[in-house]
Amino acid sequence: MEPVKIREAFTDRLPDQADVKAYFFDLSLDLLCILDVQGAIQEANRAFLTMLRAEKSQIQGAHFATFVYPSDQLEVMTAFSNFAGSPMSFVCRYLCYDDSLKWFLWTVYPYTLDCWHAVGRDITSYKQMEIKELERNIFAEALLDTVLAINSSLALDQVLARILSNIGKVVAYEYVSIILVEADKAEVVGTQNIAQNYQGVRGSKGKIFPIKDNRYLQQMFQTCESIIIPELEQAPAWIAESEATALGALLGAPIVVEDEVIGFLCVFNTNKEFFTPLHAQQLITFANQAGLAINNARLYEQAQSAAILRERQRMAQELHDSVNQDLFAASTYADLLPRAITRKPQVVAKYATDISRLIRRAVDQMRMILIELHPDTLTTTGLEVLIQQLCNVFRRQTGLPLELSTSNSNTILEEKIQITIYRITQEALHNIDRHAKAACVKVSLHITAAELALTIEDDGCGFDQNAITDVQFGVSGMQERAHSIGADLLIESEPGYGTKIKLRKKIS
Repeated sequence: MEPVKIREAFTDRLPDQADVKAYFFDLSLDLLCILDVQGAIQEANRAFLTMLRAEKSQIQGAHFATFVYPSDQLEVMTAFSNFAGSPMSFVCRYLCYDDSLKWFLWTVYPYTLDCWHAVGRDITSYKQMEIKELERNIFAEALLDTVLAINSSLALDQVLARILSNIGKVVAYEYVSIILVEADKAEVVGTQNIAQNYQGVRGSKGKIFPIKDNRYLQQMFQTCESIIIPELEQAPAWIAESEATALGALLGAPIVVEDEVIGFLCVFNTNKEFFTPLHAQQLITFANQAGLAINNARLYEQAQSAAILRERQRMAQELHDSVNQDLFAASTYADLLPRAITRKPQVVAKYATDISRLIRRAVDQMRMILIELHPDTLTTTGLEVLIQQLCNVFRRQTGLPLELSTSNSNTILEEKIQITIYRITQEALHNIDRHAKAACVKVSLHITAAELALTIEDDGCGFDQNAITDVQFGVSGMQERAHSIGADLLIESEPGYGTKIKLRKKIS
């Protein structure tokens, strides 16, 4: 056959251009649609129909947004209403034939004046990775916030509130309980309810019950492992039957510190079989960090209680050592006065002077104790005024001359800094009174916008800094206080040459 005739025969068997377009349109793995300018579907390929499990007759003439997942429909409608003729893209979900929820990226192109082409590409795998990454970031944020609570000085109630606010970042829930263990009993110390199904459960906070009364808690207590209950048969011991109108699933994790179970995190969701092993793993990780934060808060409260007790003991000792003794001495002189008037009139004036001095000294000491019993006074009064009051009491108690130099700024500093400077000065003057055998004392306090400078010196016996323990003269206490506010404290002393204490603190 001649070449020309062969070409003609082959060309006769080729489909026309329209058939080729239709062929590739129908075989494309991407979703393809032809729309009118209102967004109504005129034609859709096989992939689109298969995804929806629909016939052409069911979709033709319907708006594109009709088949989108309901919560995404408004966004898609808005995108079409804002279509200005240039290519546009948007993301939406579909509930597919296999009941799976898939994400598609759609791009719509203007084709003619009355026709648009739309191409949809499955991006479900990318979206799932994106969601997982977001979940990991949220989980990490929850852990970080709880870790920060470990090193904070928050009270236990504040730590529990922080834990409750972060659990939702770890696992989705409708109701959550924090339960702490004391001996063989459990107490609900925190709850959070975000669902109508658990109305009234909030009242379970404060409920105390034996751990053995609930097999789920007992199992976690004995194994130190989390539990997943796909469907609760009845309300657990810490929730009354009448308080839960829907039970659903339970996820529990023990709160373990140093191999000891100190509590439990119990999360509920009304969807049965909701929780997965991944949820359990994340909750147990979170519970471990929460346990450290709770334990730290408890230790902090114990330390505060111990500090309050020590302070009470110190004040009781001061009342006994100073105020009580001064008042007893004044009372003794007052008892001697009647006899002295008739037998030794020459000492009456001295007795009267001593009584007056002792009472004034007791009053000054009581005033300082009252100031310390009302901490607000230490934070609402200028630091220089407070130091001056300490110096006045020192003069009357010891009878020693004390030279005070201040910048007369009457500055009120940040609470912690102000109280710390006050305590260091108080400790230094106390040491001079007890140990220095000084004849003269000098105190200097100068505050500028950039720096605070405190100097306390005496001409007493001094001491060998290498030959005493830090505790002996409260040196370690003063150093720790200074360090806590970022101040530098230098103590200079030699036997026979007195002692000088210099504190410097930068003020930002």
